[in-house]
Amino acid sequence: MTTPPLLEVQGLDVEFTTPDGGALHAVRDVSFTLRRGETLAVVGESGSGKSTTALALLRMLPGTGRISGGSVRLDGQDLATADEPALRAVRGARIGMVFQDPMTALNPVLTVGRHLDEVLRAHDGRAASGTRRDRAARRARAVELLRLVGIPDAEHRLDDHPHQFSGGQRQRVLIAMALAGEPDILLADEPTTALDATVQDQILTLLGDLTRTTGTALVLITHNMGVVARACDRVLVMYGGTVVEDGPTAEVLSRPRHPYTAGLLAAVPRLSAPSGTRLTGIPGTPPDLSLPLAGCAFASRCALAEDRCHTTTPPLTAVTETVRAACLPAAERTEPLPPPPPPARIDRPAPGAVVLSAEGLHKTYKGRKTFKGRGSRSFTALDGVSLTLAAGETLGIVGESGSGKSTLARVLAHAHPADGGRILLDGRDVTRPGRTELHAVRRRVQMVFQDPYASLNPRMTVGEIVAEPLRAFGTVAPGERAERVAELLRLVGLDPAAAGRHPRSFSGGQRQRIGIARALAPEPAVLICDEPVSALDVSVQAQIVGLLTDLQRDLGLALVFIAHDLAVVRQVSHRIAVMHEGRIVETGAADELCEHPRDPYTRALLAAAPEPVPVRVPAGAVSA
Repeated sequence: MTTPPLLEVQGLDVEFTTPDGGALHAVRDVSFTLRRGETLAVVGESGSGKSTTALALLRMLPGTGRISGGSVRLDGQDLATADEPALRAVRGARIGMVFQDPMTALNPVLTVGRHLDEVLRAHDGRAASGTRRDRAARRARAVELLRLVGIPDAEHRLDDHPHQFSGGQRQRVLIAMALAGEPDILLADEPTTALDATVQDQILTLLGDLTRTTGTALVLITHNMGVVARACDRVLVMYGGTVVEDGPTAEVLSRPRHPYTAGLLAAVPRLSAPSGTRLTGIPGTPPDLSLPLAGCAFASRCALAEDRCHTTTPPLTAVTETVRAACLPAAERTEPLPPPPPPARIDRPAPGAVVLSAEGLHKTYKGRKTFKGRGSRSFTALDGVSLTLAAGETLGIVGESGSGKSTLARVLAHAHPADGGRILLDGRDVTRPGRTELHAVRRRVQMVFQDPYASLNPRMTVGEIVAEPLRAFGTVAPGERAERVAELLRLVGLDPAAAGRHPRSFSGGQRQRIGIARALAPEPAVLICDEPVSALDVSVQAQIVGLLTDLQRDLGLALVFIAHDLAVVRQVSHRIAVMHEGRIVETGAADELCEHPRDPYTRALLAAAPEPVPVRVPAGAVSA
């Protein structure tokens, strides 16, 4: 006999009050169910309402957010109307939360053991086991939790601080904290977004094992369709604060019924696509939810939209026995959407002469005393790295976290000095430049950083940010700077009027465009892009990658493209270098390396890369 749903959400509406007293409808009429042991994916672009929906389940909405309609029933109890004592009994103990960024979710001054002890004390006696523990028992349970999530040497690592763990290990710590209350439901908000392929695979395997062994239900919020295919039983596609399609993962991913779902899938980079394949983005931008919506929220971006789509709001209706879609034409079709046209090729000339090279680079970071004085550790980040980069060429750099990719980027850009080896720019040794030469080198070699939120000064306007390199390098006369800033903003696809606004007024993709404009300001020969698209949605990612390849073609730039997404790296790169433990273990033409890898580590990276092809075996109903 099929058990009733563990969680049942009906007609959920969430509103925020804007500074002018208006209402922003962040979530509209969202409904879904969740059963024990089931994994539900919630996908969509930034601003689609994914994270807001998850926070609403626990009534943890920030600022002026409130549930304005609908119900959230956990085993029959409506959390939307529950009082605070009832909610405290649910948060952590029955519904746990894994946040996206472990560095901001963890307190840097507390050890991991203190983090876990706080959670265990907060939920002591309220977890499913009902046990109360003394300090020694809580420490023993903390060790058990770290071992459960795959942290080696768990007993000693309890005394380490968050900065002493890798990105993947910090994410495991967050999962351990969420599991401390023995919850029935785990909400995971983008838990694998900034992780490399092998660590992402380990986290997904861990979450899958937990749902199977403990019966914990999982809500996985993500924009990575490969993760959905790899780990989820059902998928809920959100756009403009509403559900536009839902159903079993295999059916939704292989036969999408809503044009937005099809657009998301078309934007996903495929590892099988050859080098030079242009990523396909979704034209336009998501709707402004502070404004009234007339008709389908996706109509302005939809190539299949009809006149009625702009005036009539489509209901979420069954289009097959198991799939629902909020699309007027889809409700009348008997067949799924036709497949998208084949992706276009990137028009790029052959690379020119070598502009940047490195020979035997070494870099070691000297360690400090660890907690409780357990010795001093030094870390070799680069161990004899050599490479060449030609004008008009893109060299992709891949590898796990801690392999030395970002250190290599900073050494090449002279943000960090090399301990050994040589760096040659235009054939000239610039390994240890003087002050005047360093100024010239930094003008020729610029960086685009990973985080478009942290890399832009929030107190400066966009115009001031882009003009800063113009002042620093003196490339443009003061009276011509405003015109050059406008030209740079147009070059990266932004309106020159944006120069008077601050970074907070822009989306993540727009902020990354601002970062690219700033890097282009001194007219560099080399652009080093350190994970420039890892935090972006697939459709925005396609736009940024397309922008970089177009700029390379038009300006003759040499690009170093560092990323953990092997599919993106293959499609954008001429050549790929694979880094492991500070060394380049394999390098070669992008297609040759991906199709015929020689090093076992390269083969492991390729095997771990998720593809948007359903492989998950549905959990099905749990018998009573």
